[in-house]
Amino acid sequence: MKHEYNKNGFYLIEKALNESEVKSLIDKLRVFEENSNNYGVRDLMNKVPYIRHLALSSPLLPIAKEVLGDFAKPVRTIFFDKVPDANWNVPWHQDTSIAVKEKVDIVGFEPWTEKQGIVHVEPPEEFLASILTLRVHLDVTNSENGVLRVIPGTHKNGRIKSKALMNIVKNSKSLECKAEPGDILLMCPLLFHSSRKALKPKHRRVIHIEYSALELPKPLKWYEFF
Repeated sequence: MKHEYNKNGFYLIEKALNESEVKSLIDKLRVFEENSNNYGVRDLMNKVPYIRHLALSSPLLPIAKEVLGDFAKPVRTIFFDKVPDANWNVPWHQDTSIAVKEKVDIVGFEPWTEKQGIVHVEPPEEFLASILTLRVHLDVTNSENGVLRVIPGTHKNGRIKSKALMNIVKNSKSLECKAEPGDILLMCPLLFHSSRKALKPKHRRVIHIEYSALELPKPLKWYEFF
């Protein structure tokens, strides 16, 4: 697993969670169904304590520790759902920001932004390269409902500016990360990824959990790490 992840920037573990575990997660997340922004809920570990339990238990934490080492910890969680009201193309990109407790001017950490009231910043590249994202799938994900597309190996390019990124995309072959409920996709934030508009919009629920084994330079603190 670790070898393939390091080589390609992603790896799919099938049936990591059973049907009962998936159902429990869906039930816990129904609290967001009436929210206007239920397609992208941040700070999930604090809003739904059950998600913190998930992130700190098997099989997720052992997976993170196998890739990142024994100091791996969850530092950011997001709930994504590609519902009809949020059915749009997501262009090719890298995930280049982290969530922190508050803004602190430190060399190499910029620019600063705010998303849903949470402070975000782009850290030096080494922090992004050492983050592992686990995408826990709660629904079937395929070509009809906006499956995640990736370009294998592009995480090795480091952080790339958008114009250069698109030039690489034009000359590369993408792959669809199809998944079933209970599957977990490992992904490096620097991997080029995107998703098309769903042809048949319906639930495509994913719990996005980021892990890191690194400490931020003081006094910066990961937003969700307790």
